Amino acid sequence: MLNYALLLDPSLPVGGFPRFYGLEELFRNGHLNSLQDLEHYMLHDLYPQFTTVDGMAVKSLYVAIQQNDGWRIALIDKMLHTQRPSLQHAKESRLSGQRLLKLAKALYPWLEFDQLESILIQYNAIGTLATVHTWINSLLGNDVEQTVHGYLGAAVSFCVEDAFKLLNPPYEEKNPLMERMTSELLSAWKKLNEPEPTTFQRRLLHRHWSSSYITLPPFMSHNGQLNESRLFSSPGLFKRLPASP
Repeated sequence: MLNYALLLDPSLPVGGFPRFYGLEELFRNGHLNSLQDLEHYMLHDLYPQFTTVDGMAVKSLYVAIQQNDGWRIALIDKMLHTQRPSLQHAKESRLSGQRLLKLAKALYPWLEFDQLESILIQYNAIGTLATVHTWINSLLGNDVEQTVHGYLGAAVSFCVEDAFKLLNPPYEEKNPLMERMTSELLSAWKKLNEPEPTTFQRRLLHRHWSSSYITLPPFMSHNGQLNESRLFSSPGLFKRLPASP
């Protein structure tokens, strides 16, 4: 686990996976001029995304992995990919997952990564950082809360590291800020962490089901009516779905 943690550490050459949280654009436009601006942006713009989307996605991925449900893994992965429409983020999301998967395979050659790669190929999925991170942690035997906390902690580190490069404030302010912002994010996650994973899946599926980017279940009618009870009560259906075009 220590070796894996180093892979996610943005202060080390091997860490700091490509990410795009909009900080450079804010800085260029004059909206990010201080650490106070950074805190406000993280709390009000980034944290809702980290908790309601990324954190809940990790929970849902754990369920899908435990059920060996490749279709659902790919569906959640694609939904994560389409949450942030920026072309820059889409490119970096793919590269981040690929890089983490490559490094993890070298670090843990005895673990099973072929199944994940097969799922991504079969359903034409991306392999986002959250998906690969969850798969690795499940193989390492970590529980879902450990996995979510690790992901959220890394996200805070990435934001703070990027902001310090742009703002160049006193270095001694970095660690206290990182600890404070991590605590804020984990508190926000704790407040949110009540719904079942299927709540997250239903909400996102309703938002994205019409996109051709996501494979549609065969029981969806042509006029777009979705039977939720059939979708989430029959895991076997997912395993027979074809890959996305």
